[in-house]
Amino acid sequence: MLKYVLLLAVMLLTGCTSAPNLPPTDTIIAVKPLASGLVASSAKYRYLFNRTGTPQEYQRFNTFYDRFHQQSLGVRVNFVVKQHEVTAEYLVVMDKHKLDAGQQTALVSEYKAVQIDNDRLGVLFKAAGSWSSSYAPELAPPYLLQQPVVVSINDKTQTLSALGNVALIPLLPLFPLFMMYGCATGPCV
Repeated sequence: MLKYVLLLAVMLLTGCTSAPNLPPTDTIIAVKPLASGLVASSAKYRYLFNRTGTPQEYQRFNTFYDRFHQQSLGVRVNFVVKQHEVTAEYLVVMDKHKLDAGQQTALVSEYKAVQIDNDRLGVLFKAAGSWSSSYAPELAPPYLLQQPVVVSINDKTQTLSALGNVALIPLLPLFPLFMMYGCATGPCV
């Protein structure tokens, strides 16, 4: 009997410590605002981001967007997953040739921008949430994105030199997608 109890305990511990079974990339096809945050879905997975976790980050992004959206080349989205928790990381890539010295200084001092290469700076924004393996059927036609967004999963954006040929998506006023709390009354796209 003790043998079975130990075997059951080992199986439970192994299940609790195993890494999530998510692909290295996922394609977000639908986004639905909720009163408490936002749901984003791919064909197989659902990502829920609560507004209570990042209100200062959302304000930080809005201020950043107002000042620097014209100098942006685009955004790279990465999900860092630990069990069923997910942190969406948004690396906004800035064209240094479109920035004057004052703007570069502000990006580094106020937004902790880091140099990606000789021509680009990167500014990182984050939102916390959770994921599940069920597709949310309520994310139907009104919430489908006109252009799906490919996200990398567990590909740490902190290694900015590895940016390489990453596809960037446009920087929009209500982007990052998972920080759009101002559009809780209807579709955000």
